[in-house]
Amino acid sequence: MRNTLLIIDDSELDRAIFNEIFKKDYRVLRAATAWEGIDQVRKHILDIAVVVLDICLQRGPSGFSVMERIHKLEGCSKIPIILLTAEAEPEWVYRGVALGAVDFLVKPLAPIATQERIRTIIEETWGSEEEQQQEADTPPGKISLEQAELLTQRWQEKFLSFCKNHDTAFSSYTQRLRIITSALSTAYCQLFPESGLTPYDAKLISMASGFAEVGQLGLPDDIIWGGPEQPEPERSLFFQHTELGSEFFKGGPPEWEPLTSYCSEVAMYHHKNYDGTGYPSKLARDDIPLSAQLVHTAMVCSDLADRYENEPDVFKMVYRALSLRAGRTLSPNMLKAVDASRKPLENIFRTMHLQRRKPEAEKEPQVREAVTSRPGPQKGGQSAKDSSRSALDNIFRRQHSRNQEKR
Repeated sequence: MRNTLLIIDDSELDRAIFNEIFKKDYRVLRAATAWEGIDQVRKHILDIAVVVLDICLQRGPSGFSVMERIHKLEGCSKIPIILLTAEAEPEWVYRGVALGAVDFLVKPLAPIATQERIRTIIEETWGSEEEQQQEADTPPGKISLEQAELLTQRWQEKFLSFCKNHDTAFSSYTQRLRIITSALSTAYCQLFPESGLTPYDAKLISMASGFAEVGQLGLPDDIIWGGPEQPEPERSLFFQHTELGSEFFKGGPPEWEPLTSYCSEVAMYHHKNYDGTGYPSKLARDDIPLSAQLVHTAMVCSDLADRYENEPDVFKMVYRALSLRAGRTLSPNMLKAVDASRKPLENIFRTMHLQRRKPEAEKEPQVREAVTSRPGPQKGGQSAKDSSRSALDNIFRRQHSRNQEKR
């Protein structure tokens, strides 16, 4: 739970006053220099609820550079920073706001008003104390949500660094996939508590969704170019990416569980339809891990949203298409979760579009035809244009969801 306040101020008196105001309700950390303050942030990154920062450290407005450095630290972008000053110079206020300061406090501090303002900022950022406690309900011996967020952020940065030269849309796609998965997971655990899915698990599954296709990085380019419809033996080699991705997340430290297990399940079964079609061949219906069912449904939703992006009511079209596949592509319960997620999904479909590369946008009719093909056998081999696509373009077009329907 976020129960720590950090004040960075080179005035010993001001640090003591701040400590006196808040010591009954929070743990107060005090730093006299910029370097000491940044070090405290690094050490207590998961506990700090707010940073109060004096603008004029070492007799100059160096507090601005400290604020920039804190926001650049991994996992610190959300931590609110309040600037402290003896004189609220207008140019300093404007600069502070531009750099991300959430408020200003002017010395001398008024204790009651200061308490209220900082408490309000903490609740707006992290939720009430009760909400924070619920958020902190981590099963014994399991990874906390904040630790999982930091870990997956680091993995995601590495993963995207491999992909950035292949498809500029992939970053926005994984972001959209995670948000869709989060909406579906939240709805599912509310609708079906008997499933055992908790809010804690729902959030971890949404984090795991971004690594569904990591196994394809282990395949030769020509195998990826061929996709799931290429002839044998290349076709079987292509299917191995699910096992590669699943194995990638096995054998991690016990303190990373159950995050790594969810990542492994998602990588293995995200191509799996509810009726057992798709791949790998084993498992069907409720034997398929719920984590993979949720991510698979999110992928299909995302693909359908692309197909119907020019329709006046995208969600209506997506839901209609999914309802025709209930019991086949997704379970009836999963369809209910989609319906219960109507409002967040409508917003996602309306606002989150893939950032296509310009050449691809110019070829949109051909691309849309390729990615919205109806179920049915494909005739002939691949065209020269298809075979010339980069390996990861084939991944990030998410052709897998549609090709599953052809099986």
